[in-house]
Amino acid sequence: MSSPTNFDRSMLVEYSAAFMYYIEKHKLMEVMSRILAEISVAEGVTDVRRWMGENIARIGVAIYTKSLDAFYRGVSGDFYQLPRSFYHRIVLHGKPGSGRRSLAHVLAQRWNLLILDADVLTYHSINSRVQDEHSRLLQDAIEKDCVYKRSEAVGNLIQNRLLKEDALHRGWILINYPNNKCEAEELFEGFTVPPNRFVFLQIDERMARMRILMNSYSPGPQAHVSFLDRQMAQFRKSEPALNAYLSQRREVIYVDASPCFEEVKCAIISQLTKSTYVLGKKKGEANAKI
Repeated sequence: MSSPTNFDRSMLVEYSAAFMYYIEKHKLMEVMSRILAEISVAEGVTDVRRWMGENIARIGVAIYTKSLDAFYRGVSGDFYQLPRSFYHRIVLHGKPGSGRRSLAHVLAQRWNLLILDADVLTYHSINSRVQDEHSRLLQDAIEKDCVYKRSEAVGNLIQNRLLKEDALHRGWILINYPNNKCEAEELFEGFTVPPNRFVFLQIDERMARMRILMNSYSPGPQAHVSFLDRQMAQFRKSEPALNAYLSQRREVIYVDASPCFEEVKCAIISQLTKSTYVLGKKKGEANAKI
């Protein structure tokens, strides 16, 4: 007599999300599509399994090395555009005044994505009536003024939110995280579903300050000069190490945020849709040619 098997649904969701990312990273869907297309027009195929065994390595190498070659040469074009069913997982990063929040709303509307603000998640976690282990860890870190524990708790909150059904089935845009190199490493190497695009908005600090101070029509902490000074100082302190790490990732796109909003928006959309889509680290990798 068999007994029912109990399993943790959250673990199943996490495993499925990790499997989805593995398929995406290694372009397995593209490989299978090419196999089906080639075998449908091939002549004289009597043993399908044998044909697949003889050709799958060739097809996989062709797809992946061609993508790498285009990535290193900076080739862009319609050939590399993403399929309609592609789920964007975007991080918008930049100093205050770079336009992260405004751009997030525009991009989210275009691709029907969720907007996830790390600061908002943190606020709701602290003020929620139901406190889970992540909320308690965050509260403890804030009370003890422990930066490491606070970073860990915020990372746990974000990862837990990204494994919710709406995030997995729609895609998302994340802002206000990461804030340093350690958080970026956790985001790319520790998260079950890491971002597949990281947009780094580049802007001069003086221009960023001017934008904030000129556009702050309502009173708030972000409009206060001393608060802005602390934000900019924190960004300057963490940027060198963070940028050194991000420069090793293929997912990172650098965009000049100095022009007008429409120009920056178009530049981001163009790079997201027409730049070669390859995931992972660049370090120690040869530029393969075909």
